[in-house]
Amino acid sequence: MPPIRRLFAALLAAGLALVLATPAAAVTATGRLQIIQLDVGQGDGAVIISPLGEVAMVDNGVYTNPTPACGVKVLAQLQALGVTHVKHHFASHYHSDHIGLMNTIFGTGGITLDYGWDRGGSYSSGTYTTYVNTLGSKRRTLVKNQVITLDSLSAHPVTIKCVDLNGAGLSTSDENTLSVVLKITYGEFHAVYGGDIGGYNSGSYKDVESVVAPEVGGEVEVVKVHHHGSATSTNPTWLSTLSPKAAIISAGTGNSYGHPTSAALSRLHAANIKTYWTETGSGVAPNATWDRVSNGQIIISATWEGAGVDTIRGNGFTETFTNDGTAPVDVTAPLVALGAPDGGETWKAGSSHAITWTATDAVGVTSVTLAYSTDGGASFPNTIATGLANSGSYTWTLPVASTTTARVRVVAYDAAGNAGRDSSSASFSIDQWQIVASAGAGGSISPAGTTLLPQGASQGYTVSPSAGFRVTDVLVDGGSVGAVTTYTFTNVTADHTIAAAFADTLAPAVALTSPQGGESWEATSTQTVTWEASDNVGVDSVTVEYSVTSAAGPWLTVARGMENTGTLDWTLPASAADSVWVRVLAYDAAGNVGSDVSADALSIVAGATAVGDGVPAALALARPMPNPSRGAAVLRFALPQAGQVRLEVVDLSGRSVWHEAGWREAGSHTVRWDGHGARGETCGAGLYFVRLSTPWGARTERLVRLQ
Repeated sequence: MPPIRRLFAALLAAGLALVLATPAAAVTATGRLQIIQLDVGQGDGAVIISPLGEVAMVDNGVYTNPTPACGVKVLAQLQALGVTHVKHHFASHYHSDHIGLMNTIFGTGGITLDYGWDRGGSYSSGTYTTYVNTLGSKRRTLVKNQVITLDSLSAHPVTIKCVDLNGAGLSTSDENTLSVVLKITYGEFHAVYGGDIGGYNSGSYKDVESVVAPEVGGEVEVVKVHHHGSATSTNPTWLSTLSPKAAIISAGTGNSYGHPTSAALSRLHAANIKTYWTETGSGVAPNATWDRVSNGQIIISATWEGAGVDTIRGNGFTETFTNDGTAPVDVTAPLVALGAPDGGETWKAGSSHAITWTATDAVGVTSVTLAYSTDGGASFPNTIATGLANSGSYTWTLPVASTTTARVRVVAYDAAGNAGRDSSSASFSIDQWQIVASAGAGGSISPAGTTLLPQGASQGYTVSPSAGFRVTDVLVDGGSVGAVTTYTFTNVTADHTIAAAFADTLAPAVALTSPQGGESWEATSTQTVTWEASDNVGVDSVTVEYSVTSAAGPWLTVARGMENTGTLDWTLPASAADSVWVRVLAYDAAGNVGSDVSADALSIVAGATAVGDGVPAALALARPMPNPSRGAAVLRFALPQAGQVRLEVVDLSGRSVWHEAGWREAGSHTVRWDGHGARGETCGAGLYFVRLSTPWGARTERLVRLQ
C-alpha cells in the first residue's frame, strides 16, 4: 500500500471511530425538497432528501484528494445530516472522483443502501471494481427516460429521471462524455445533474450538452456545472435552453486542473446566472457580484408550488429565487370548526366570553370574520369582528340584548377569496341581570318593577314617601341598608331585589262636637258624647276620657278601643263635680294619635243619693247594667256611711282583672267599667263577678260579657 494510502487509511479509521461513537440523528424531513451538494474537494457528491425524508445520492466523492481524509469528511457530513439509509444511489460515471467513497459509505461506514443505479457496462479501474463489489446484487442499470420516484404516495412526489446517458447517441468512449444526465423534479422545481459531460467537440470530448438540452424538457431552476467548471463545459446552447437561476460548482481548493475555468464562468455570467461553489478551487477567482463560495456544503431548499420561493445557502450566505412555474389557482375553501359557543350556554349581555375556532387551509387562512344570529341561525346580520388573524380565539363582549336563539358563525378566508364557515350547533341564550324593585304602602320607588341590566352595569333608585309618611327601611337582597332615600347598584353581576317600607306619620284629625262646656248634667245620667275623626289612612280606634281637675288632666277613662262611630252614650259618675272636661282620642294603625278637648268645663250635679230611692239604710250592690254586656257596664252601689271601699271584677278562677279602691262618702255611687283589665287589655267573653268590699261587709253580683 503506497504511503499516502496508509496515511489515509489511518485517518479514516480514526475518523470513523469518532463519527460512529455517537449515534447519528434521523434525517430531518422539512416538507420541502433538500439537495445538499457535499463538500468533497475535487470531486462530486450530492444528497437528495425528499419532503417526507427519503434519501437518494448522486455520486459520493473522491477516494484520493489533496486532503487525504476526504472519506472521513464526507461520512461525517452524512452522519450530521442523519443519513443512515439511502434508498437510491446514482453514479454519473465511473471516475474515482465521483464514486471513490462507495465502500467508505456503504461498506465500512454503516450506511445501508437499497439500489445503486448507473449506465451499465464496465470500466477498468480499482475504484470501479470496489464500486461493483460494494453494490453486489443491488446494482441496477438505468435506461433513457427511466423515472425513479421518492415519496411515491405523496400528492407531490419527487422524481429523478434519466434524461440520457452513454453519450446521448454520440460515438465516444470517453468516460466523462458517457455520464448519466439526471433531472430532479419536485412540482414546479427542477434541477439537472449531468456528471462530467461536455459542451464542445474537443479531442475525445463530445458536445453532449447541445443534444441533451432539448431533451430536458424546458427551463430548470438549478444546474450542477459539468466537469467541475472545465473550459469544455456549459455551452451557450445548454444555458439558453435551460435558463437556470443558480449553478452549483463542485471543485477542490488547490486542484491541479485549474477548475473552475474563466471560460465556463464567463459563459455563466453572460447568461445572468449566479454560481455557488463548494470550495474556491484553483482556477479563476470568484466575482463578488456573481459568485458565492461556501467552503463547505451548499444546500438547496425547494417547494413544489408554482412561483414558489426557493432558497440556496452556504457558509456566509442565504439567497432566494422563484421557480418558473405558474402559481396554482386555489379553489379549496378553508376548513373551519367553531369550538365555542356551540349551544346551550347562557351568557349575560355585556359580559365577555371567548369565541374559539380552528381554521386550516391548503395555502393559508388570511382573515377571519365573526358574526352572530338572534333567529337560531337563519341569518347572521350582526357583525362581531372582521379581518381577524387566525388566532383561534376572540374575546367577545356580548351586546345588550336578550334572546334564547343566539348563534355565532365564524368565516375563514384564504388569499384566493375562498371562504369556509361553521356556526354554533345549537342556540344559546343571551339574557340580562334582573333587579326587582317594590314599595310598600305610603310611598314609591323609582324605577319600579323589573329592570334588566347588562353585565357590569349600574342602576340607581329613588325612594319617595307619600305625604304624611316617612321611609322606615330599605331592604336590598333581604338585608337592611337603612331608611335611605337613594340607593345605587354598581358593577351588577347577579340578580337583586330592593324593597322600600314606609310608616304613617300623620295623626288623625279629631273634633269633639259635644259636650263643648257649660253643660250641667245630673250625676249617673246618660249623656251623649259626639265627635268627628278622620285620618289619611284610617281611624283605628277611639277613646273617650274625662277629667275633674283641668283641661290638662289627669284623665279618667270613659271608654276605649271603640270604633269611630262618632257617638257614645256616657253614664255619668255619681259624684258631683264643678269642673269636668271631656277628651276624645283617635288612633290610627301606626299609633299616631289625634285628640280634642271640650272647649270649656261642664258640671255634674248630684242626683239620687242611693242605689235605689231614698237614703241608704244598708250596704247595697246593684246588678251590673247592661247584663249581659258587650262593651262597658255600669256598676252601682250604696254605702251606709263614709269609708274605704274596693270595687273589683274577677274571673271564674278568682283572679282580679280590674279594681278601683279609695275613700267613698255615704250614699249612692256609680262606676263605669269599660271592659278592660288593669293593664288596658280587653277582657274576653265569659262569666265575671263584680265584688264590693267595705268595712261593713262585701257584696257580689254576676256579670256576663259577650264578645
